[in-house]
Amino acid sequence: MKVILQGMRCLKKTESGEDEIYCVVTTGGANARELARFDIGNFEVGRTLHPGKLLWDGTNWPAVTITVMESDENQPGHGSDDFVGEVTVSADGKCKPGRATLDEGNDESKRYRQFSMTGSAAHYVVHLEIGN
Repeated sequence: MKVILQGMRCLKKTESGEDEIYCVVTTGGANARELARFDIGNFEVGRTLHPGKLLWDGTNWPAVTITVMESDENQPGHGSDDFVGEVTVSADGKCKPGRATLDEGNDESKRYRQFSMTGSAAHYVVHLEIGN
């Protein structure tokens, strides 16, 4: 089961300047472990990026959690990075939205799974391709 980040769109954000968005892929459970970290890109309201990044190839773990974050590393006085949303994907392709995330089902094209993420008072729409 492969999970590919096909697209991400910024609908709303609260900070000035571009949001630097990244995602972290971790194993589930009490002994969660980071498997990968990917920079997605910089966003302004209305910007859509199509990274086409393979986030997980479905091997070695029964499920992974994909967490989307906004980096505050280059913004003095903003504190730690901001949580945007998260999705857990199992090896059989089932998706479970986490905090601040709504599973909107398939997008208009019926090719991608669409999630609305609203953590940190921002709003992003994420398209994941989940399949073999």
